[in-house]
Amino acid sequence: MSAAFGLPCADDQERCVKKQAGGKGAGSGSGDERRARGPGKRVGGPAAKTLGDKPKKKPAPWLPESFTPSPARSERAAAPRGTPIKSSVPAAAHGKPRRERYADPQAERESLRYDNPVLSREGLIQFLSESAELMTVERIAVKLGYRDEERLDALTRRLTAMVREGQLLVNRRGGYGVAKKLDLIAGSVIANPDGFGFLKPDDGGNDLFIPPNEMRAVMHGDRVLVNVTNIDRRGRREAAIAEVLERRRPRLVGRFDERRGLGIVIPDDRRLNQEVLIPPDQRGGAAAGQIVIAEITEPPSKERPPLGRVVAVLGEKLTASLIVRVAIESHGLPHEWPIEVTREAERVEPEVTKRDREMRLDLRELPLVTIDGEDARDFDDAVYCEPRKGGGWRLVVAIADVSHYVPVGSALDKEAFERATSVYFPGFVVPMLPETLSNGICSLNPSVERLCMVCDMVVTADGEVAKSKFHPAVMRSHARLTYTRVWRAIGERDPEERAAMGNLLPHLENLHALYKAFVKRRSERGAIEFESQEVKFSLGAAGEVLAMQPQARNDAHKLIEECMIAANVEAANFLNKAKVPAPYRVHAPPPEEKFEELQSFLAEFGLRLPPHTSVKPADYSALLRKIRKRPDALLLEQVLLRSQSLAVYHPDCNGHFGLALDAYAHFTSPIRRYPDLLVHRAIRHVLNGGKAANYEASPSEMLVRSQHCSQRERRADEAWREVNERYQCAWMSKHVGSEFDGIISGVTSFGLFVGIADTGVTGLIHVTQLPNDYYHFDAGRREMVGDRQGLRFRLGDALRVQVLRASMEERKVDLRLVPPPAVQGQGKKKR
Repeated sequence: MSAAFGLPCADDQERCVKKQAGGKGAGSGSGDERRARGPGKRVGGPAAKTLGDKPKKKPAPWLPESFTPSPARSERAAAPRGTPIKSSVPAAAHGKPRRERYADPQAERESLRYDNPVLSREGLIQFLSESAELMTVERIAVKLGYRDEERLDALTRRLTAMVREGQLLVNRRGGYGVAKKLDLIAGSVIANPDGFGFLKPDDGGNDLFIPPNEMRAVMHGDRVLVNVTNIDRRGRREAAIAEVLERRRPRLVGRFDERRGLGIVIPDDRRLNQEVLIPPDQRGGAAAGQIVIAEITEPPSKERPPLGRVVAVLGEKLTASLIVRVAIESHGLPHEWPIEVTREAERVEPEVTKRDREMRLDLRELPLVTIDGEDARDFDDAVYCEPRKGGGWRLVVAIADVSHYVPVGSALDKEAFERATSVYFPGFVVPMLPETLSNGICSLNPSVERLCMVCDMVVTADGEVAKSKFHPAVMRSHARLTYTRVWRAIGERDPEERAAMGNLLPHLENLHALYKAFVKRRSERGAIEFESQEVKFSLGAAGEVLAMQPQARNDAHKLIEECMIAANVEAANFLNKAKVPAPYRVHAPPPEEKFEELQSFLAEFGLRLPPHTSVKPADYSALLRKIRKRPDALLLEQVLLRSQSLAVYHPDCNGHFGLALDAYAHFTSPIRRYPDLLVHRAIRHVLNGGKAANYEASPSEMLVRSQHCSQRERRADEAWREVNERYQCAWMSKHVGSEFDGIISGVTSFGLFVGIADTGVTGLIHVTQLPNDYYHFDAGRREMVGDRQGLRFRLGDALRVQVLRASMEERKVDLRLVPPPAVQGQGKKKR
C-alpha cells in the first residue's frame, strides 16, 4: 500500500515503522527520521517547533507533590520533561522484569502499526486512571515491562504528546495523571475586551466563565486546562487556569507608544487587552504612534504583561493596502512556505504520468465539467449527470485526488495540517497547498488529464441516493464553466449562451432536473436554508476599494451545492459503515441557553418555536418561510443563524442538525480543507481492503486532528470577518454624508445598531445622535424610549440614516438619524 493512501501517525512523534514497508529497513535516514510522526508544527518562525523539539512548557506546579510516587529523585525528574532517557529503569528490571500484565484495548491495532509497540493512548489513559497515584515514565515502564531504549523513547514521546494535547498532566517530579480524572477541562480561551473571558471546551458543552484575574496569564486563543472553582449568580461555571497547553498568539499588530521611557504595543485586536512591553533594544526603529507587528517573546503571567519585540513597522496609519497583511499577522496565519515544502512541491510531476494512471478508472471521455465563480483559480470538483432508464439519474462527482500528491508525513502534509484550510480574502488567498499543486496538478483544469476520486451515484426520481460507489480515476474536464454562464443557459434560457454550451447543454439540463429533485427531498427532510447574501469587493492596484456589490445566489450555485452535499453524505455513510476513524462534519442542535434567548427574542415579534426538547430543523425551516416576506426578515434570519451551534469536525458520526442529516463529512474540497484530505485517505484505505484495526489513526488521534482543524477553521473565519469589516469601513469612508435605508439590528443603552440595506454594513447611531430627548433603555423589550416626545426605537424598525464617520482601524461606522424618524411618537402595536 502506498504511504499516500493512509493517515499520518499521531502528532505524538511515536514510532511508525510499518511491517508492510519492510520493517526497520524501510525508508532512508536514521531511525528517528523513519518514524512517521504525522502533521507537526509549522517549520520556520520564532514560535514554530520542529518535530524533534522538546516541549518547553513548565510542569503544572499546582498538582500535589504527594501524588508523585517516586521514592527518590530520578534522572527523569531532574531532566527537562520529554528528554529521552538512555536507560533509567531500575537495575533489577534488566534481569527478570517484574512485569504486571496489562491488556491493551488496542493491542491488535498497535501490533499491526508498529514492530515494537507500546501501550496505546487508550490503554495509557485506562492504565493511569486505575492508578491511585501519579506515575513517572520510569515507573510506568517498570509496570509494563519495558526494558529496551527504543520502547522507553517511544513511551516518552507518546506521554509528551498526550500532555501537549490535554489528555494527561505531569507534575514537577514527572508524575503523569489523567486530566479528566483530575476534573480538568481542556479548551480554547475566548477573551472579552472588558477583561474577563470564557473557555470553549474541546469536547463541546457550555462555555465556562474565566474571571479577569485568571485572564492575566493568558491571551485570546490560547489552549488551556482549567478546573471548575465556582458557580456564579447566573448559574455559569467559573474556571481557574490550571495549565497553558498551547500559546496560539505568536504575533500581533498594534500601535507603538512610549510611557515613562517604556516602549509598549497596544494591540489592534480589542480582545487582547494586555499591552505588550518592548525592551529598549527590541523596538526595531519604531516611533510612537506607528503601526507595528510585534512578536511575543515571553507570554504574560499573573505578575506581568507579555514581553515582545517589534519585527516590522507598517506606517503611521492603516491603509486599505495593509488590511490583508494586518489580518494575516494578527491571526497568525502561516503565509510563507518552509524550504522543505517548496522543494517537495518542485519535485511533483506537473502532468499525469502513465504510472499515475495505473489501477484507475478511465473517465477521460466522460463530459465532466467544473462550475465555479468567475475569479476561482483552484478547481476541486467536477460533475456529470445523465438520466437512467426507468427514471432517476446517474450523478458522477469527481474530486481532485490531492492524497496522491501529498504523502503522509511529508513536509507538504505537515504544512497542510498546520494550515488546515485555505483562507480567501478579496483579491488574495492564503492557500493550504503551494500553487503548483493547488492551481496546477491537483486542480481540475480544463482539457488536461487529472487524477480524481469519484463518487458515482444512482439517484431516484424522488432525489434519494439509492446506491453509490467510490473509486480512484483519471479524468479530463471538458469545460471550465461559471455560475453566471450556466444560469443564463438553463435558467434564463439565453439563446446565445445555450448555443455556446454546445454538446454540454443536455448534461446541464440533466443536472438542473436532478437539482429540482434534490431540493424537493431537502424540503421533505426539513433542512434549514438561510438566504445568505455575500458582498463582493472590487479592488484597485493599490488595494483600495473601488466597488462593493451584493452577490446574489442563483440556482447554478445551489445545483453544485446539492451535488456536493450528496457526495459528502455518501462519503460519511461509507466510512461510518467501515468504522475507520475519520473527521465527520458535526452540527449539534442549538445549545439550550442560546435557544431560550432566541425564544425570548422571537416573542417580541409575536413568533415562537417548539420547546428545546422537541425542536427540529423543520421547525426552523417553517419559521423562515413564514418571515421571508417581512421587511425585518434579514434581521430575524441573522438572529436565527446566531442561535445555532457551530459546526465542527469530530470522529463521532453524530449527524448534521442544519441539513437534517444523520451522517455528514467533508469530501469535496481537499485542495483547500485538510479534513477532506483525511476523508480521502480513509476512503482509499477501505478501498484497498484495509480495516479499522490496521488503520494508521485511532479515534483518539483523530479527535486531536479534528479539534485542530476546527480551531483553524475558526481562526480563518475570524481573519476573514476582520478583513471584510475593514473593507466595508474603507468603502463607507468614501460615502460620508450619504444617506441609506436601514433596519435596527441591535438596541443598547448607548445607542442603536443599524444594518444598512444591500451592503452587509452595520453602523451605530449613538444615543447623542437621536432627536433631543432623555432616552430609557428597556433591555427586556429591546427598545429605546424617549421621555418627553415618546419616540420609540425597537428591533426591526426601518430608519433612514446618514454616514458620519467610518474608521478602518476601529472597524466602526458612525451614523445619525435622518429626520423625520421612521418611528413616530405614538409608539407601535405589538408584533
